[in-house]
Amino acid sequence: MFMRLSLVRRFIIVFTAVACVMFMPCSWAETSFKPNETAVSISNGDHLIPGILAVPKNIADKPMPAVVLLHGTASQKNEVGNLYQRLAAKLAEVGIASLRIDFIGTGDSTMDYRFYSLRSAQGDALAAINYLSEQHRFDKERIGLVGFSQGGLIAQLVAENKTNIKGLVTWSSVAGDGIGAFQPFFDQYYGEAQNNGYAVVHFPWRPQPLNFGLQWFDEIKENKSLSDLGAYKGAILAVAGREDTTVPYESSERIVAAAGSVDATLILVKGANHLFNVLSDNDKNGLAEDQVHADNLLSLTTSWLKQRL
Repeated sequence: MFMRLSLVRRFIIVFTAVACVMFMPCSWAETSFKPNETAVSISNGDHLIPGILAVPKNIADKPMPAVVLLHGTASQKNEVGNLYQRLAAKLAEVGIASLRIDFIGTGDSTMDYRFYSLRSAQGDALAAINYLSEQHRFDKERIGLVGFSQGGLIAQLVAENKTNIKGLVTWSSVAGDGIGAFQPFFDQYYGEAQNNGYAVVHFPWRPQPLNFGLQWFDEIKENKSLSDLGAYKGAILAVAGREDTTVPYESSERIVAAAGSVDATLILVKGANHLFNVLSDNDKNGLAEDQVHADNLLSLTTSWLKQRL
């Protein structure tokens, strides 16, 4: 079962995998609904942003809400376990369009990752929002953001400076001013970046390393996103696994506490890790047979966005 505890204007929900989520009936099977998906290329100054636009097949007569999906570190637009591709299908099923993008140096981006920074990622996210807002079929007053891990940090930075973000969802998100959760990463790689202008970082799930530019490290040091999150007044949902050792769930607690929203919800998932157990323990790139936590995450996010947008 899950527990809901009201803290003035906040809600905390803790649930187990066997509990039905409060937002919608239990259904662990992946949706068979397929939206209309189109590969897009969005211009943003000196580079193009690869993306996939997913639109409901049954187009409404009036403009529809839309959500921009922001991936995490060393990932790409479909996200680990295709979580964003799966989320796009669920959103389309309830009449919500989505746009998932590759940040600089990831996925189909042709640029080197050493040019990725907090500033560049915010610029890409804003370009994606503007791309949606300029099209009459999307309602620019009903735009949402979903950010996973470091993508959640980018989502926070965008939301606190962009007035038309109606709903913000973070999954396993980094939160805090300054280095914070990135301290072990800084300890290992910052010196190399200072000496060479970038640090070469290997990830077990990627065939090639990523070059983390010195600008990224310096911008993390100067980051004040948590202090500034009070400027965001829209609805916010923060979801984290209780067993997350990569970004401890306390980061999501800080997001909800810092937000200036009167509609702020924290969901802590018992037994879930940073990736909501989407991957097999024995295969870094293979799906786990048990997708309960991942399916639960997708269902509650979809229902929450449907209610808020």
